Amino acid sequence: MAVGTHSAPAAAEPVVDSLAGQARERTGLSDLGGDSWREGLTILVDALESTPNVMPAGRHQLYGQFTDALSNRLRVIDYLNRHPDIACQRIKQPLVILGLPRTGTTLASYLLDTDPARRSLLNWEAGDSVPPPATESLRTDPRCLAKKAALDELAATLQKARFPIPHWEDADGPTECSSVHIQDFKALQWEAYMPTSRYSDWYLEADMTSTYEYERLVLQLLQSQAPGTWSLKMPSHSVHIDTLLAAFPDARIIWAHRDPFKATASTLSMHKLSRSRVLGPDFDIAAAVPFLIRQLRAHVERPLRARERIGDEKFFHLHYAALMRDPVGQMRLLYEWAGDPLLPEVEQAMRSWLERHPQDRFGLRQYSLEESGVTKADLAPVYDEYLSAFDIELEES
Repeated sequence: MAVGTHSAPAAAEPVVDSLAGQARERTGLSDLGGDSWREGLTILVDALESTPNVMPAGRHQLYGQFTDALSNRLRVIDYLNRHPDIACQRIKQPLVILGLPRTGTTLASYLLDTDPARRSLLNWEAGDSVPPPATESLRTDPRCLAKKAALDELAATLQKARFPIPHWEDADGPTECSSVHIQDFKALQWEAYMPTSRYSDWYLEADMTSTYEYERLVLQLLQSQAPGTWSLKMPSHSVHIDTLLAAFPDARIIWAHRDPFKATASTLSMHKLSRSRVLGPDFDIAAAVPFLIRQLRAHVERPLRARERIGDEKFFHLHYAALMRDPVGQMRLLYEWAGDPLLPEVEQAMRSWLERHPQDRFGLRQYSLEESGVTKADLAPVYDEYLSAFDIELEES
């Protein structure tokens, strides 16, 4: 698709229609399950079409990802239309990890994934959900193996270049719920590439009902052939926690805590990397700092308000510092809180996973607030209430 920089919004709608048309042509399907996806996609395309200095290669790559997301949505809706009984299945007492980004949520999700009684949303199946895999083929499905080969090649290339990988997901490992939310085009995963604040500000106030309803349908579809108690994770569940609980009323919430100054520095560093794909390597993260801080404020303030309404007993507080010191010990406390048995063989599986996956296996990326032009004094008003509410161990700068 040859697209240039135009004065949207007039330019956005034809591109949106073209992307949806490509997905329909690719799949041979037409039903996208309503149009809840359209507003978010239009805002994304608008930003990419109307903002100067967007790199054509970055725009093209994102448009390919938009089409991929629409294609999986088409297949999901088609499968559900042909198997309507799936929508009657219950998602029972899922564990849901949320909190600020960069707070150990990935580590926790991988440790939970070692328990065969649990069901993780796997990286490969989130974007290639139909047909749903059976339990015995969750990690041997040809689609899984193909993505694993591609990711292994990418990891080898990055390691050869000595590029530290700040966040990594295995093809057959847990992914964030955002990998499903992007298919309704309401997800901070898309926001991480945007050149302006429009999508970010819209997302913070968006009605997420359709997104969580779609996630529930995808989980029902996937568990129809590979059941288990779901372990889910996405930091930005924090931002729409009431809608999360409306969709999954018996969810057991794990609130991941970390020194917010360190978590912010890591988050800003990640955003510089992601936005440079669209805006070039010289992109100055300082331009995005104001609206990224608004996002991070929502990640702490909205769970705090939810905690006041529903009670602290609804949350398990998982502290990053304690998780780093004694990960299996923290899992033991989590299982006790959840009322689930932690079998000795699962503890051993967790220890074995930790031995195979040291924290520095892809290199350690250095980051600081200063490189983003932010100071702790700037952030103090954002995190004062949060730090007052919890005894969070601060890390060295």
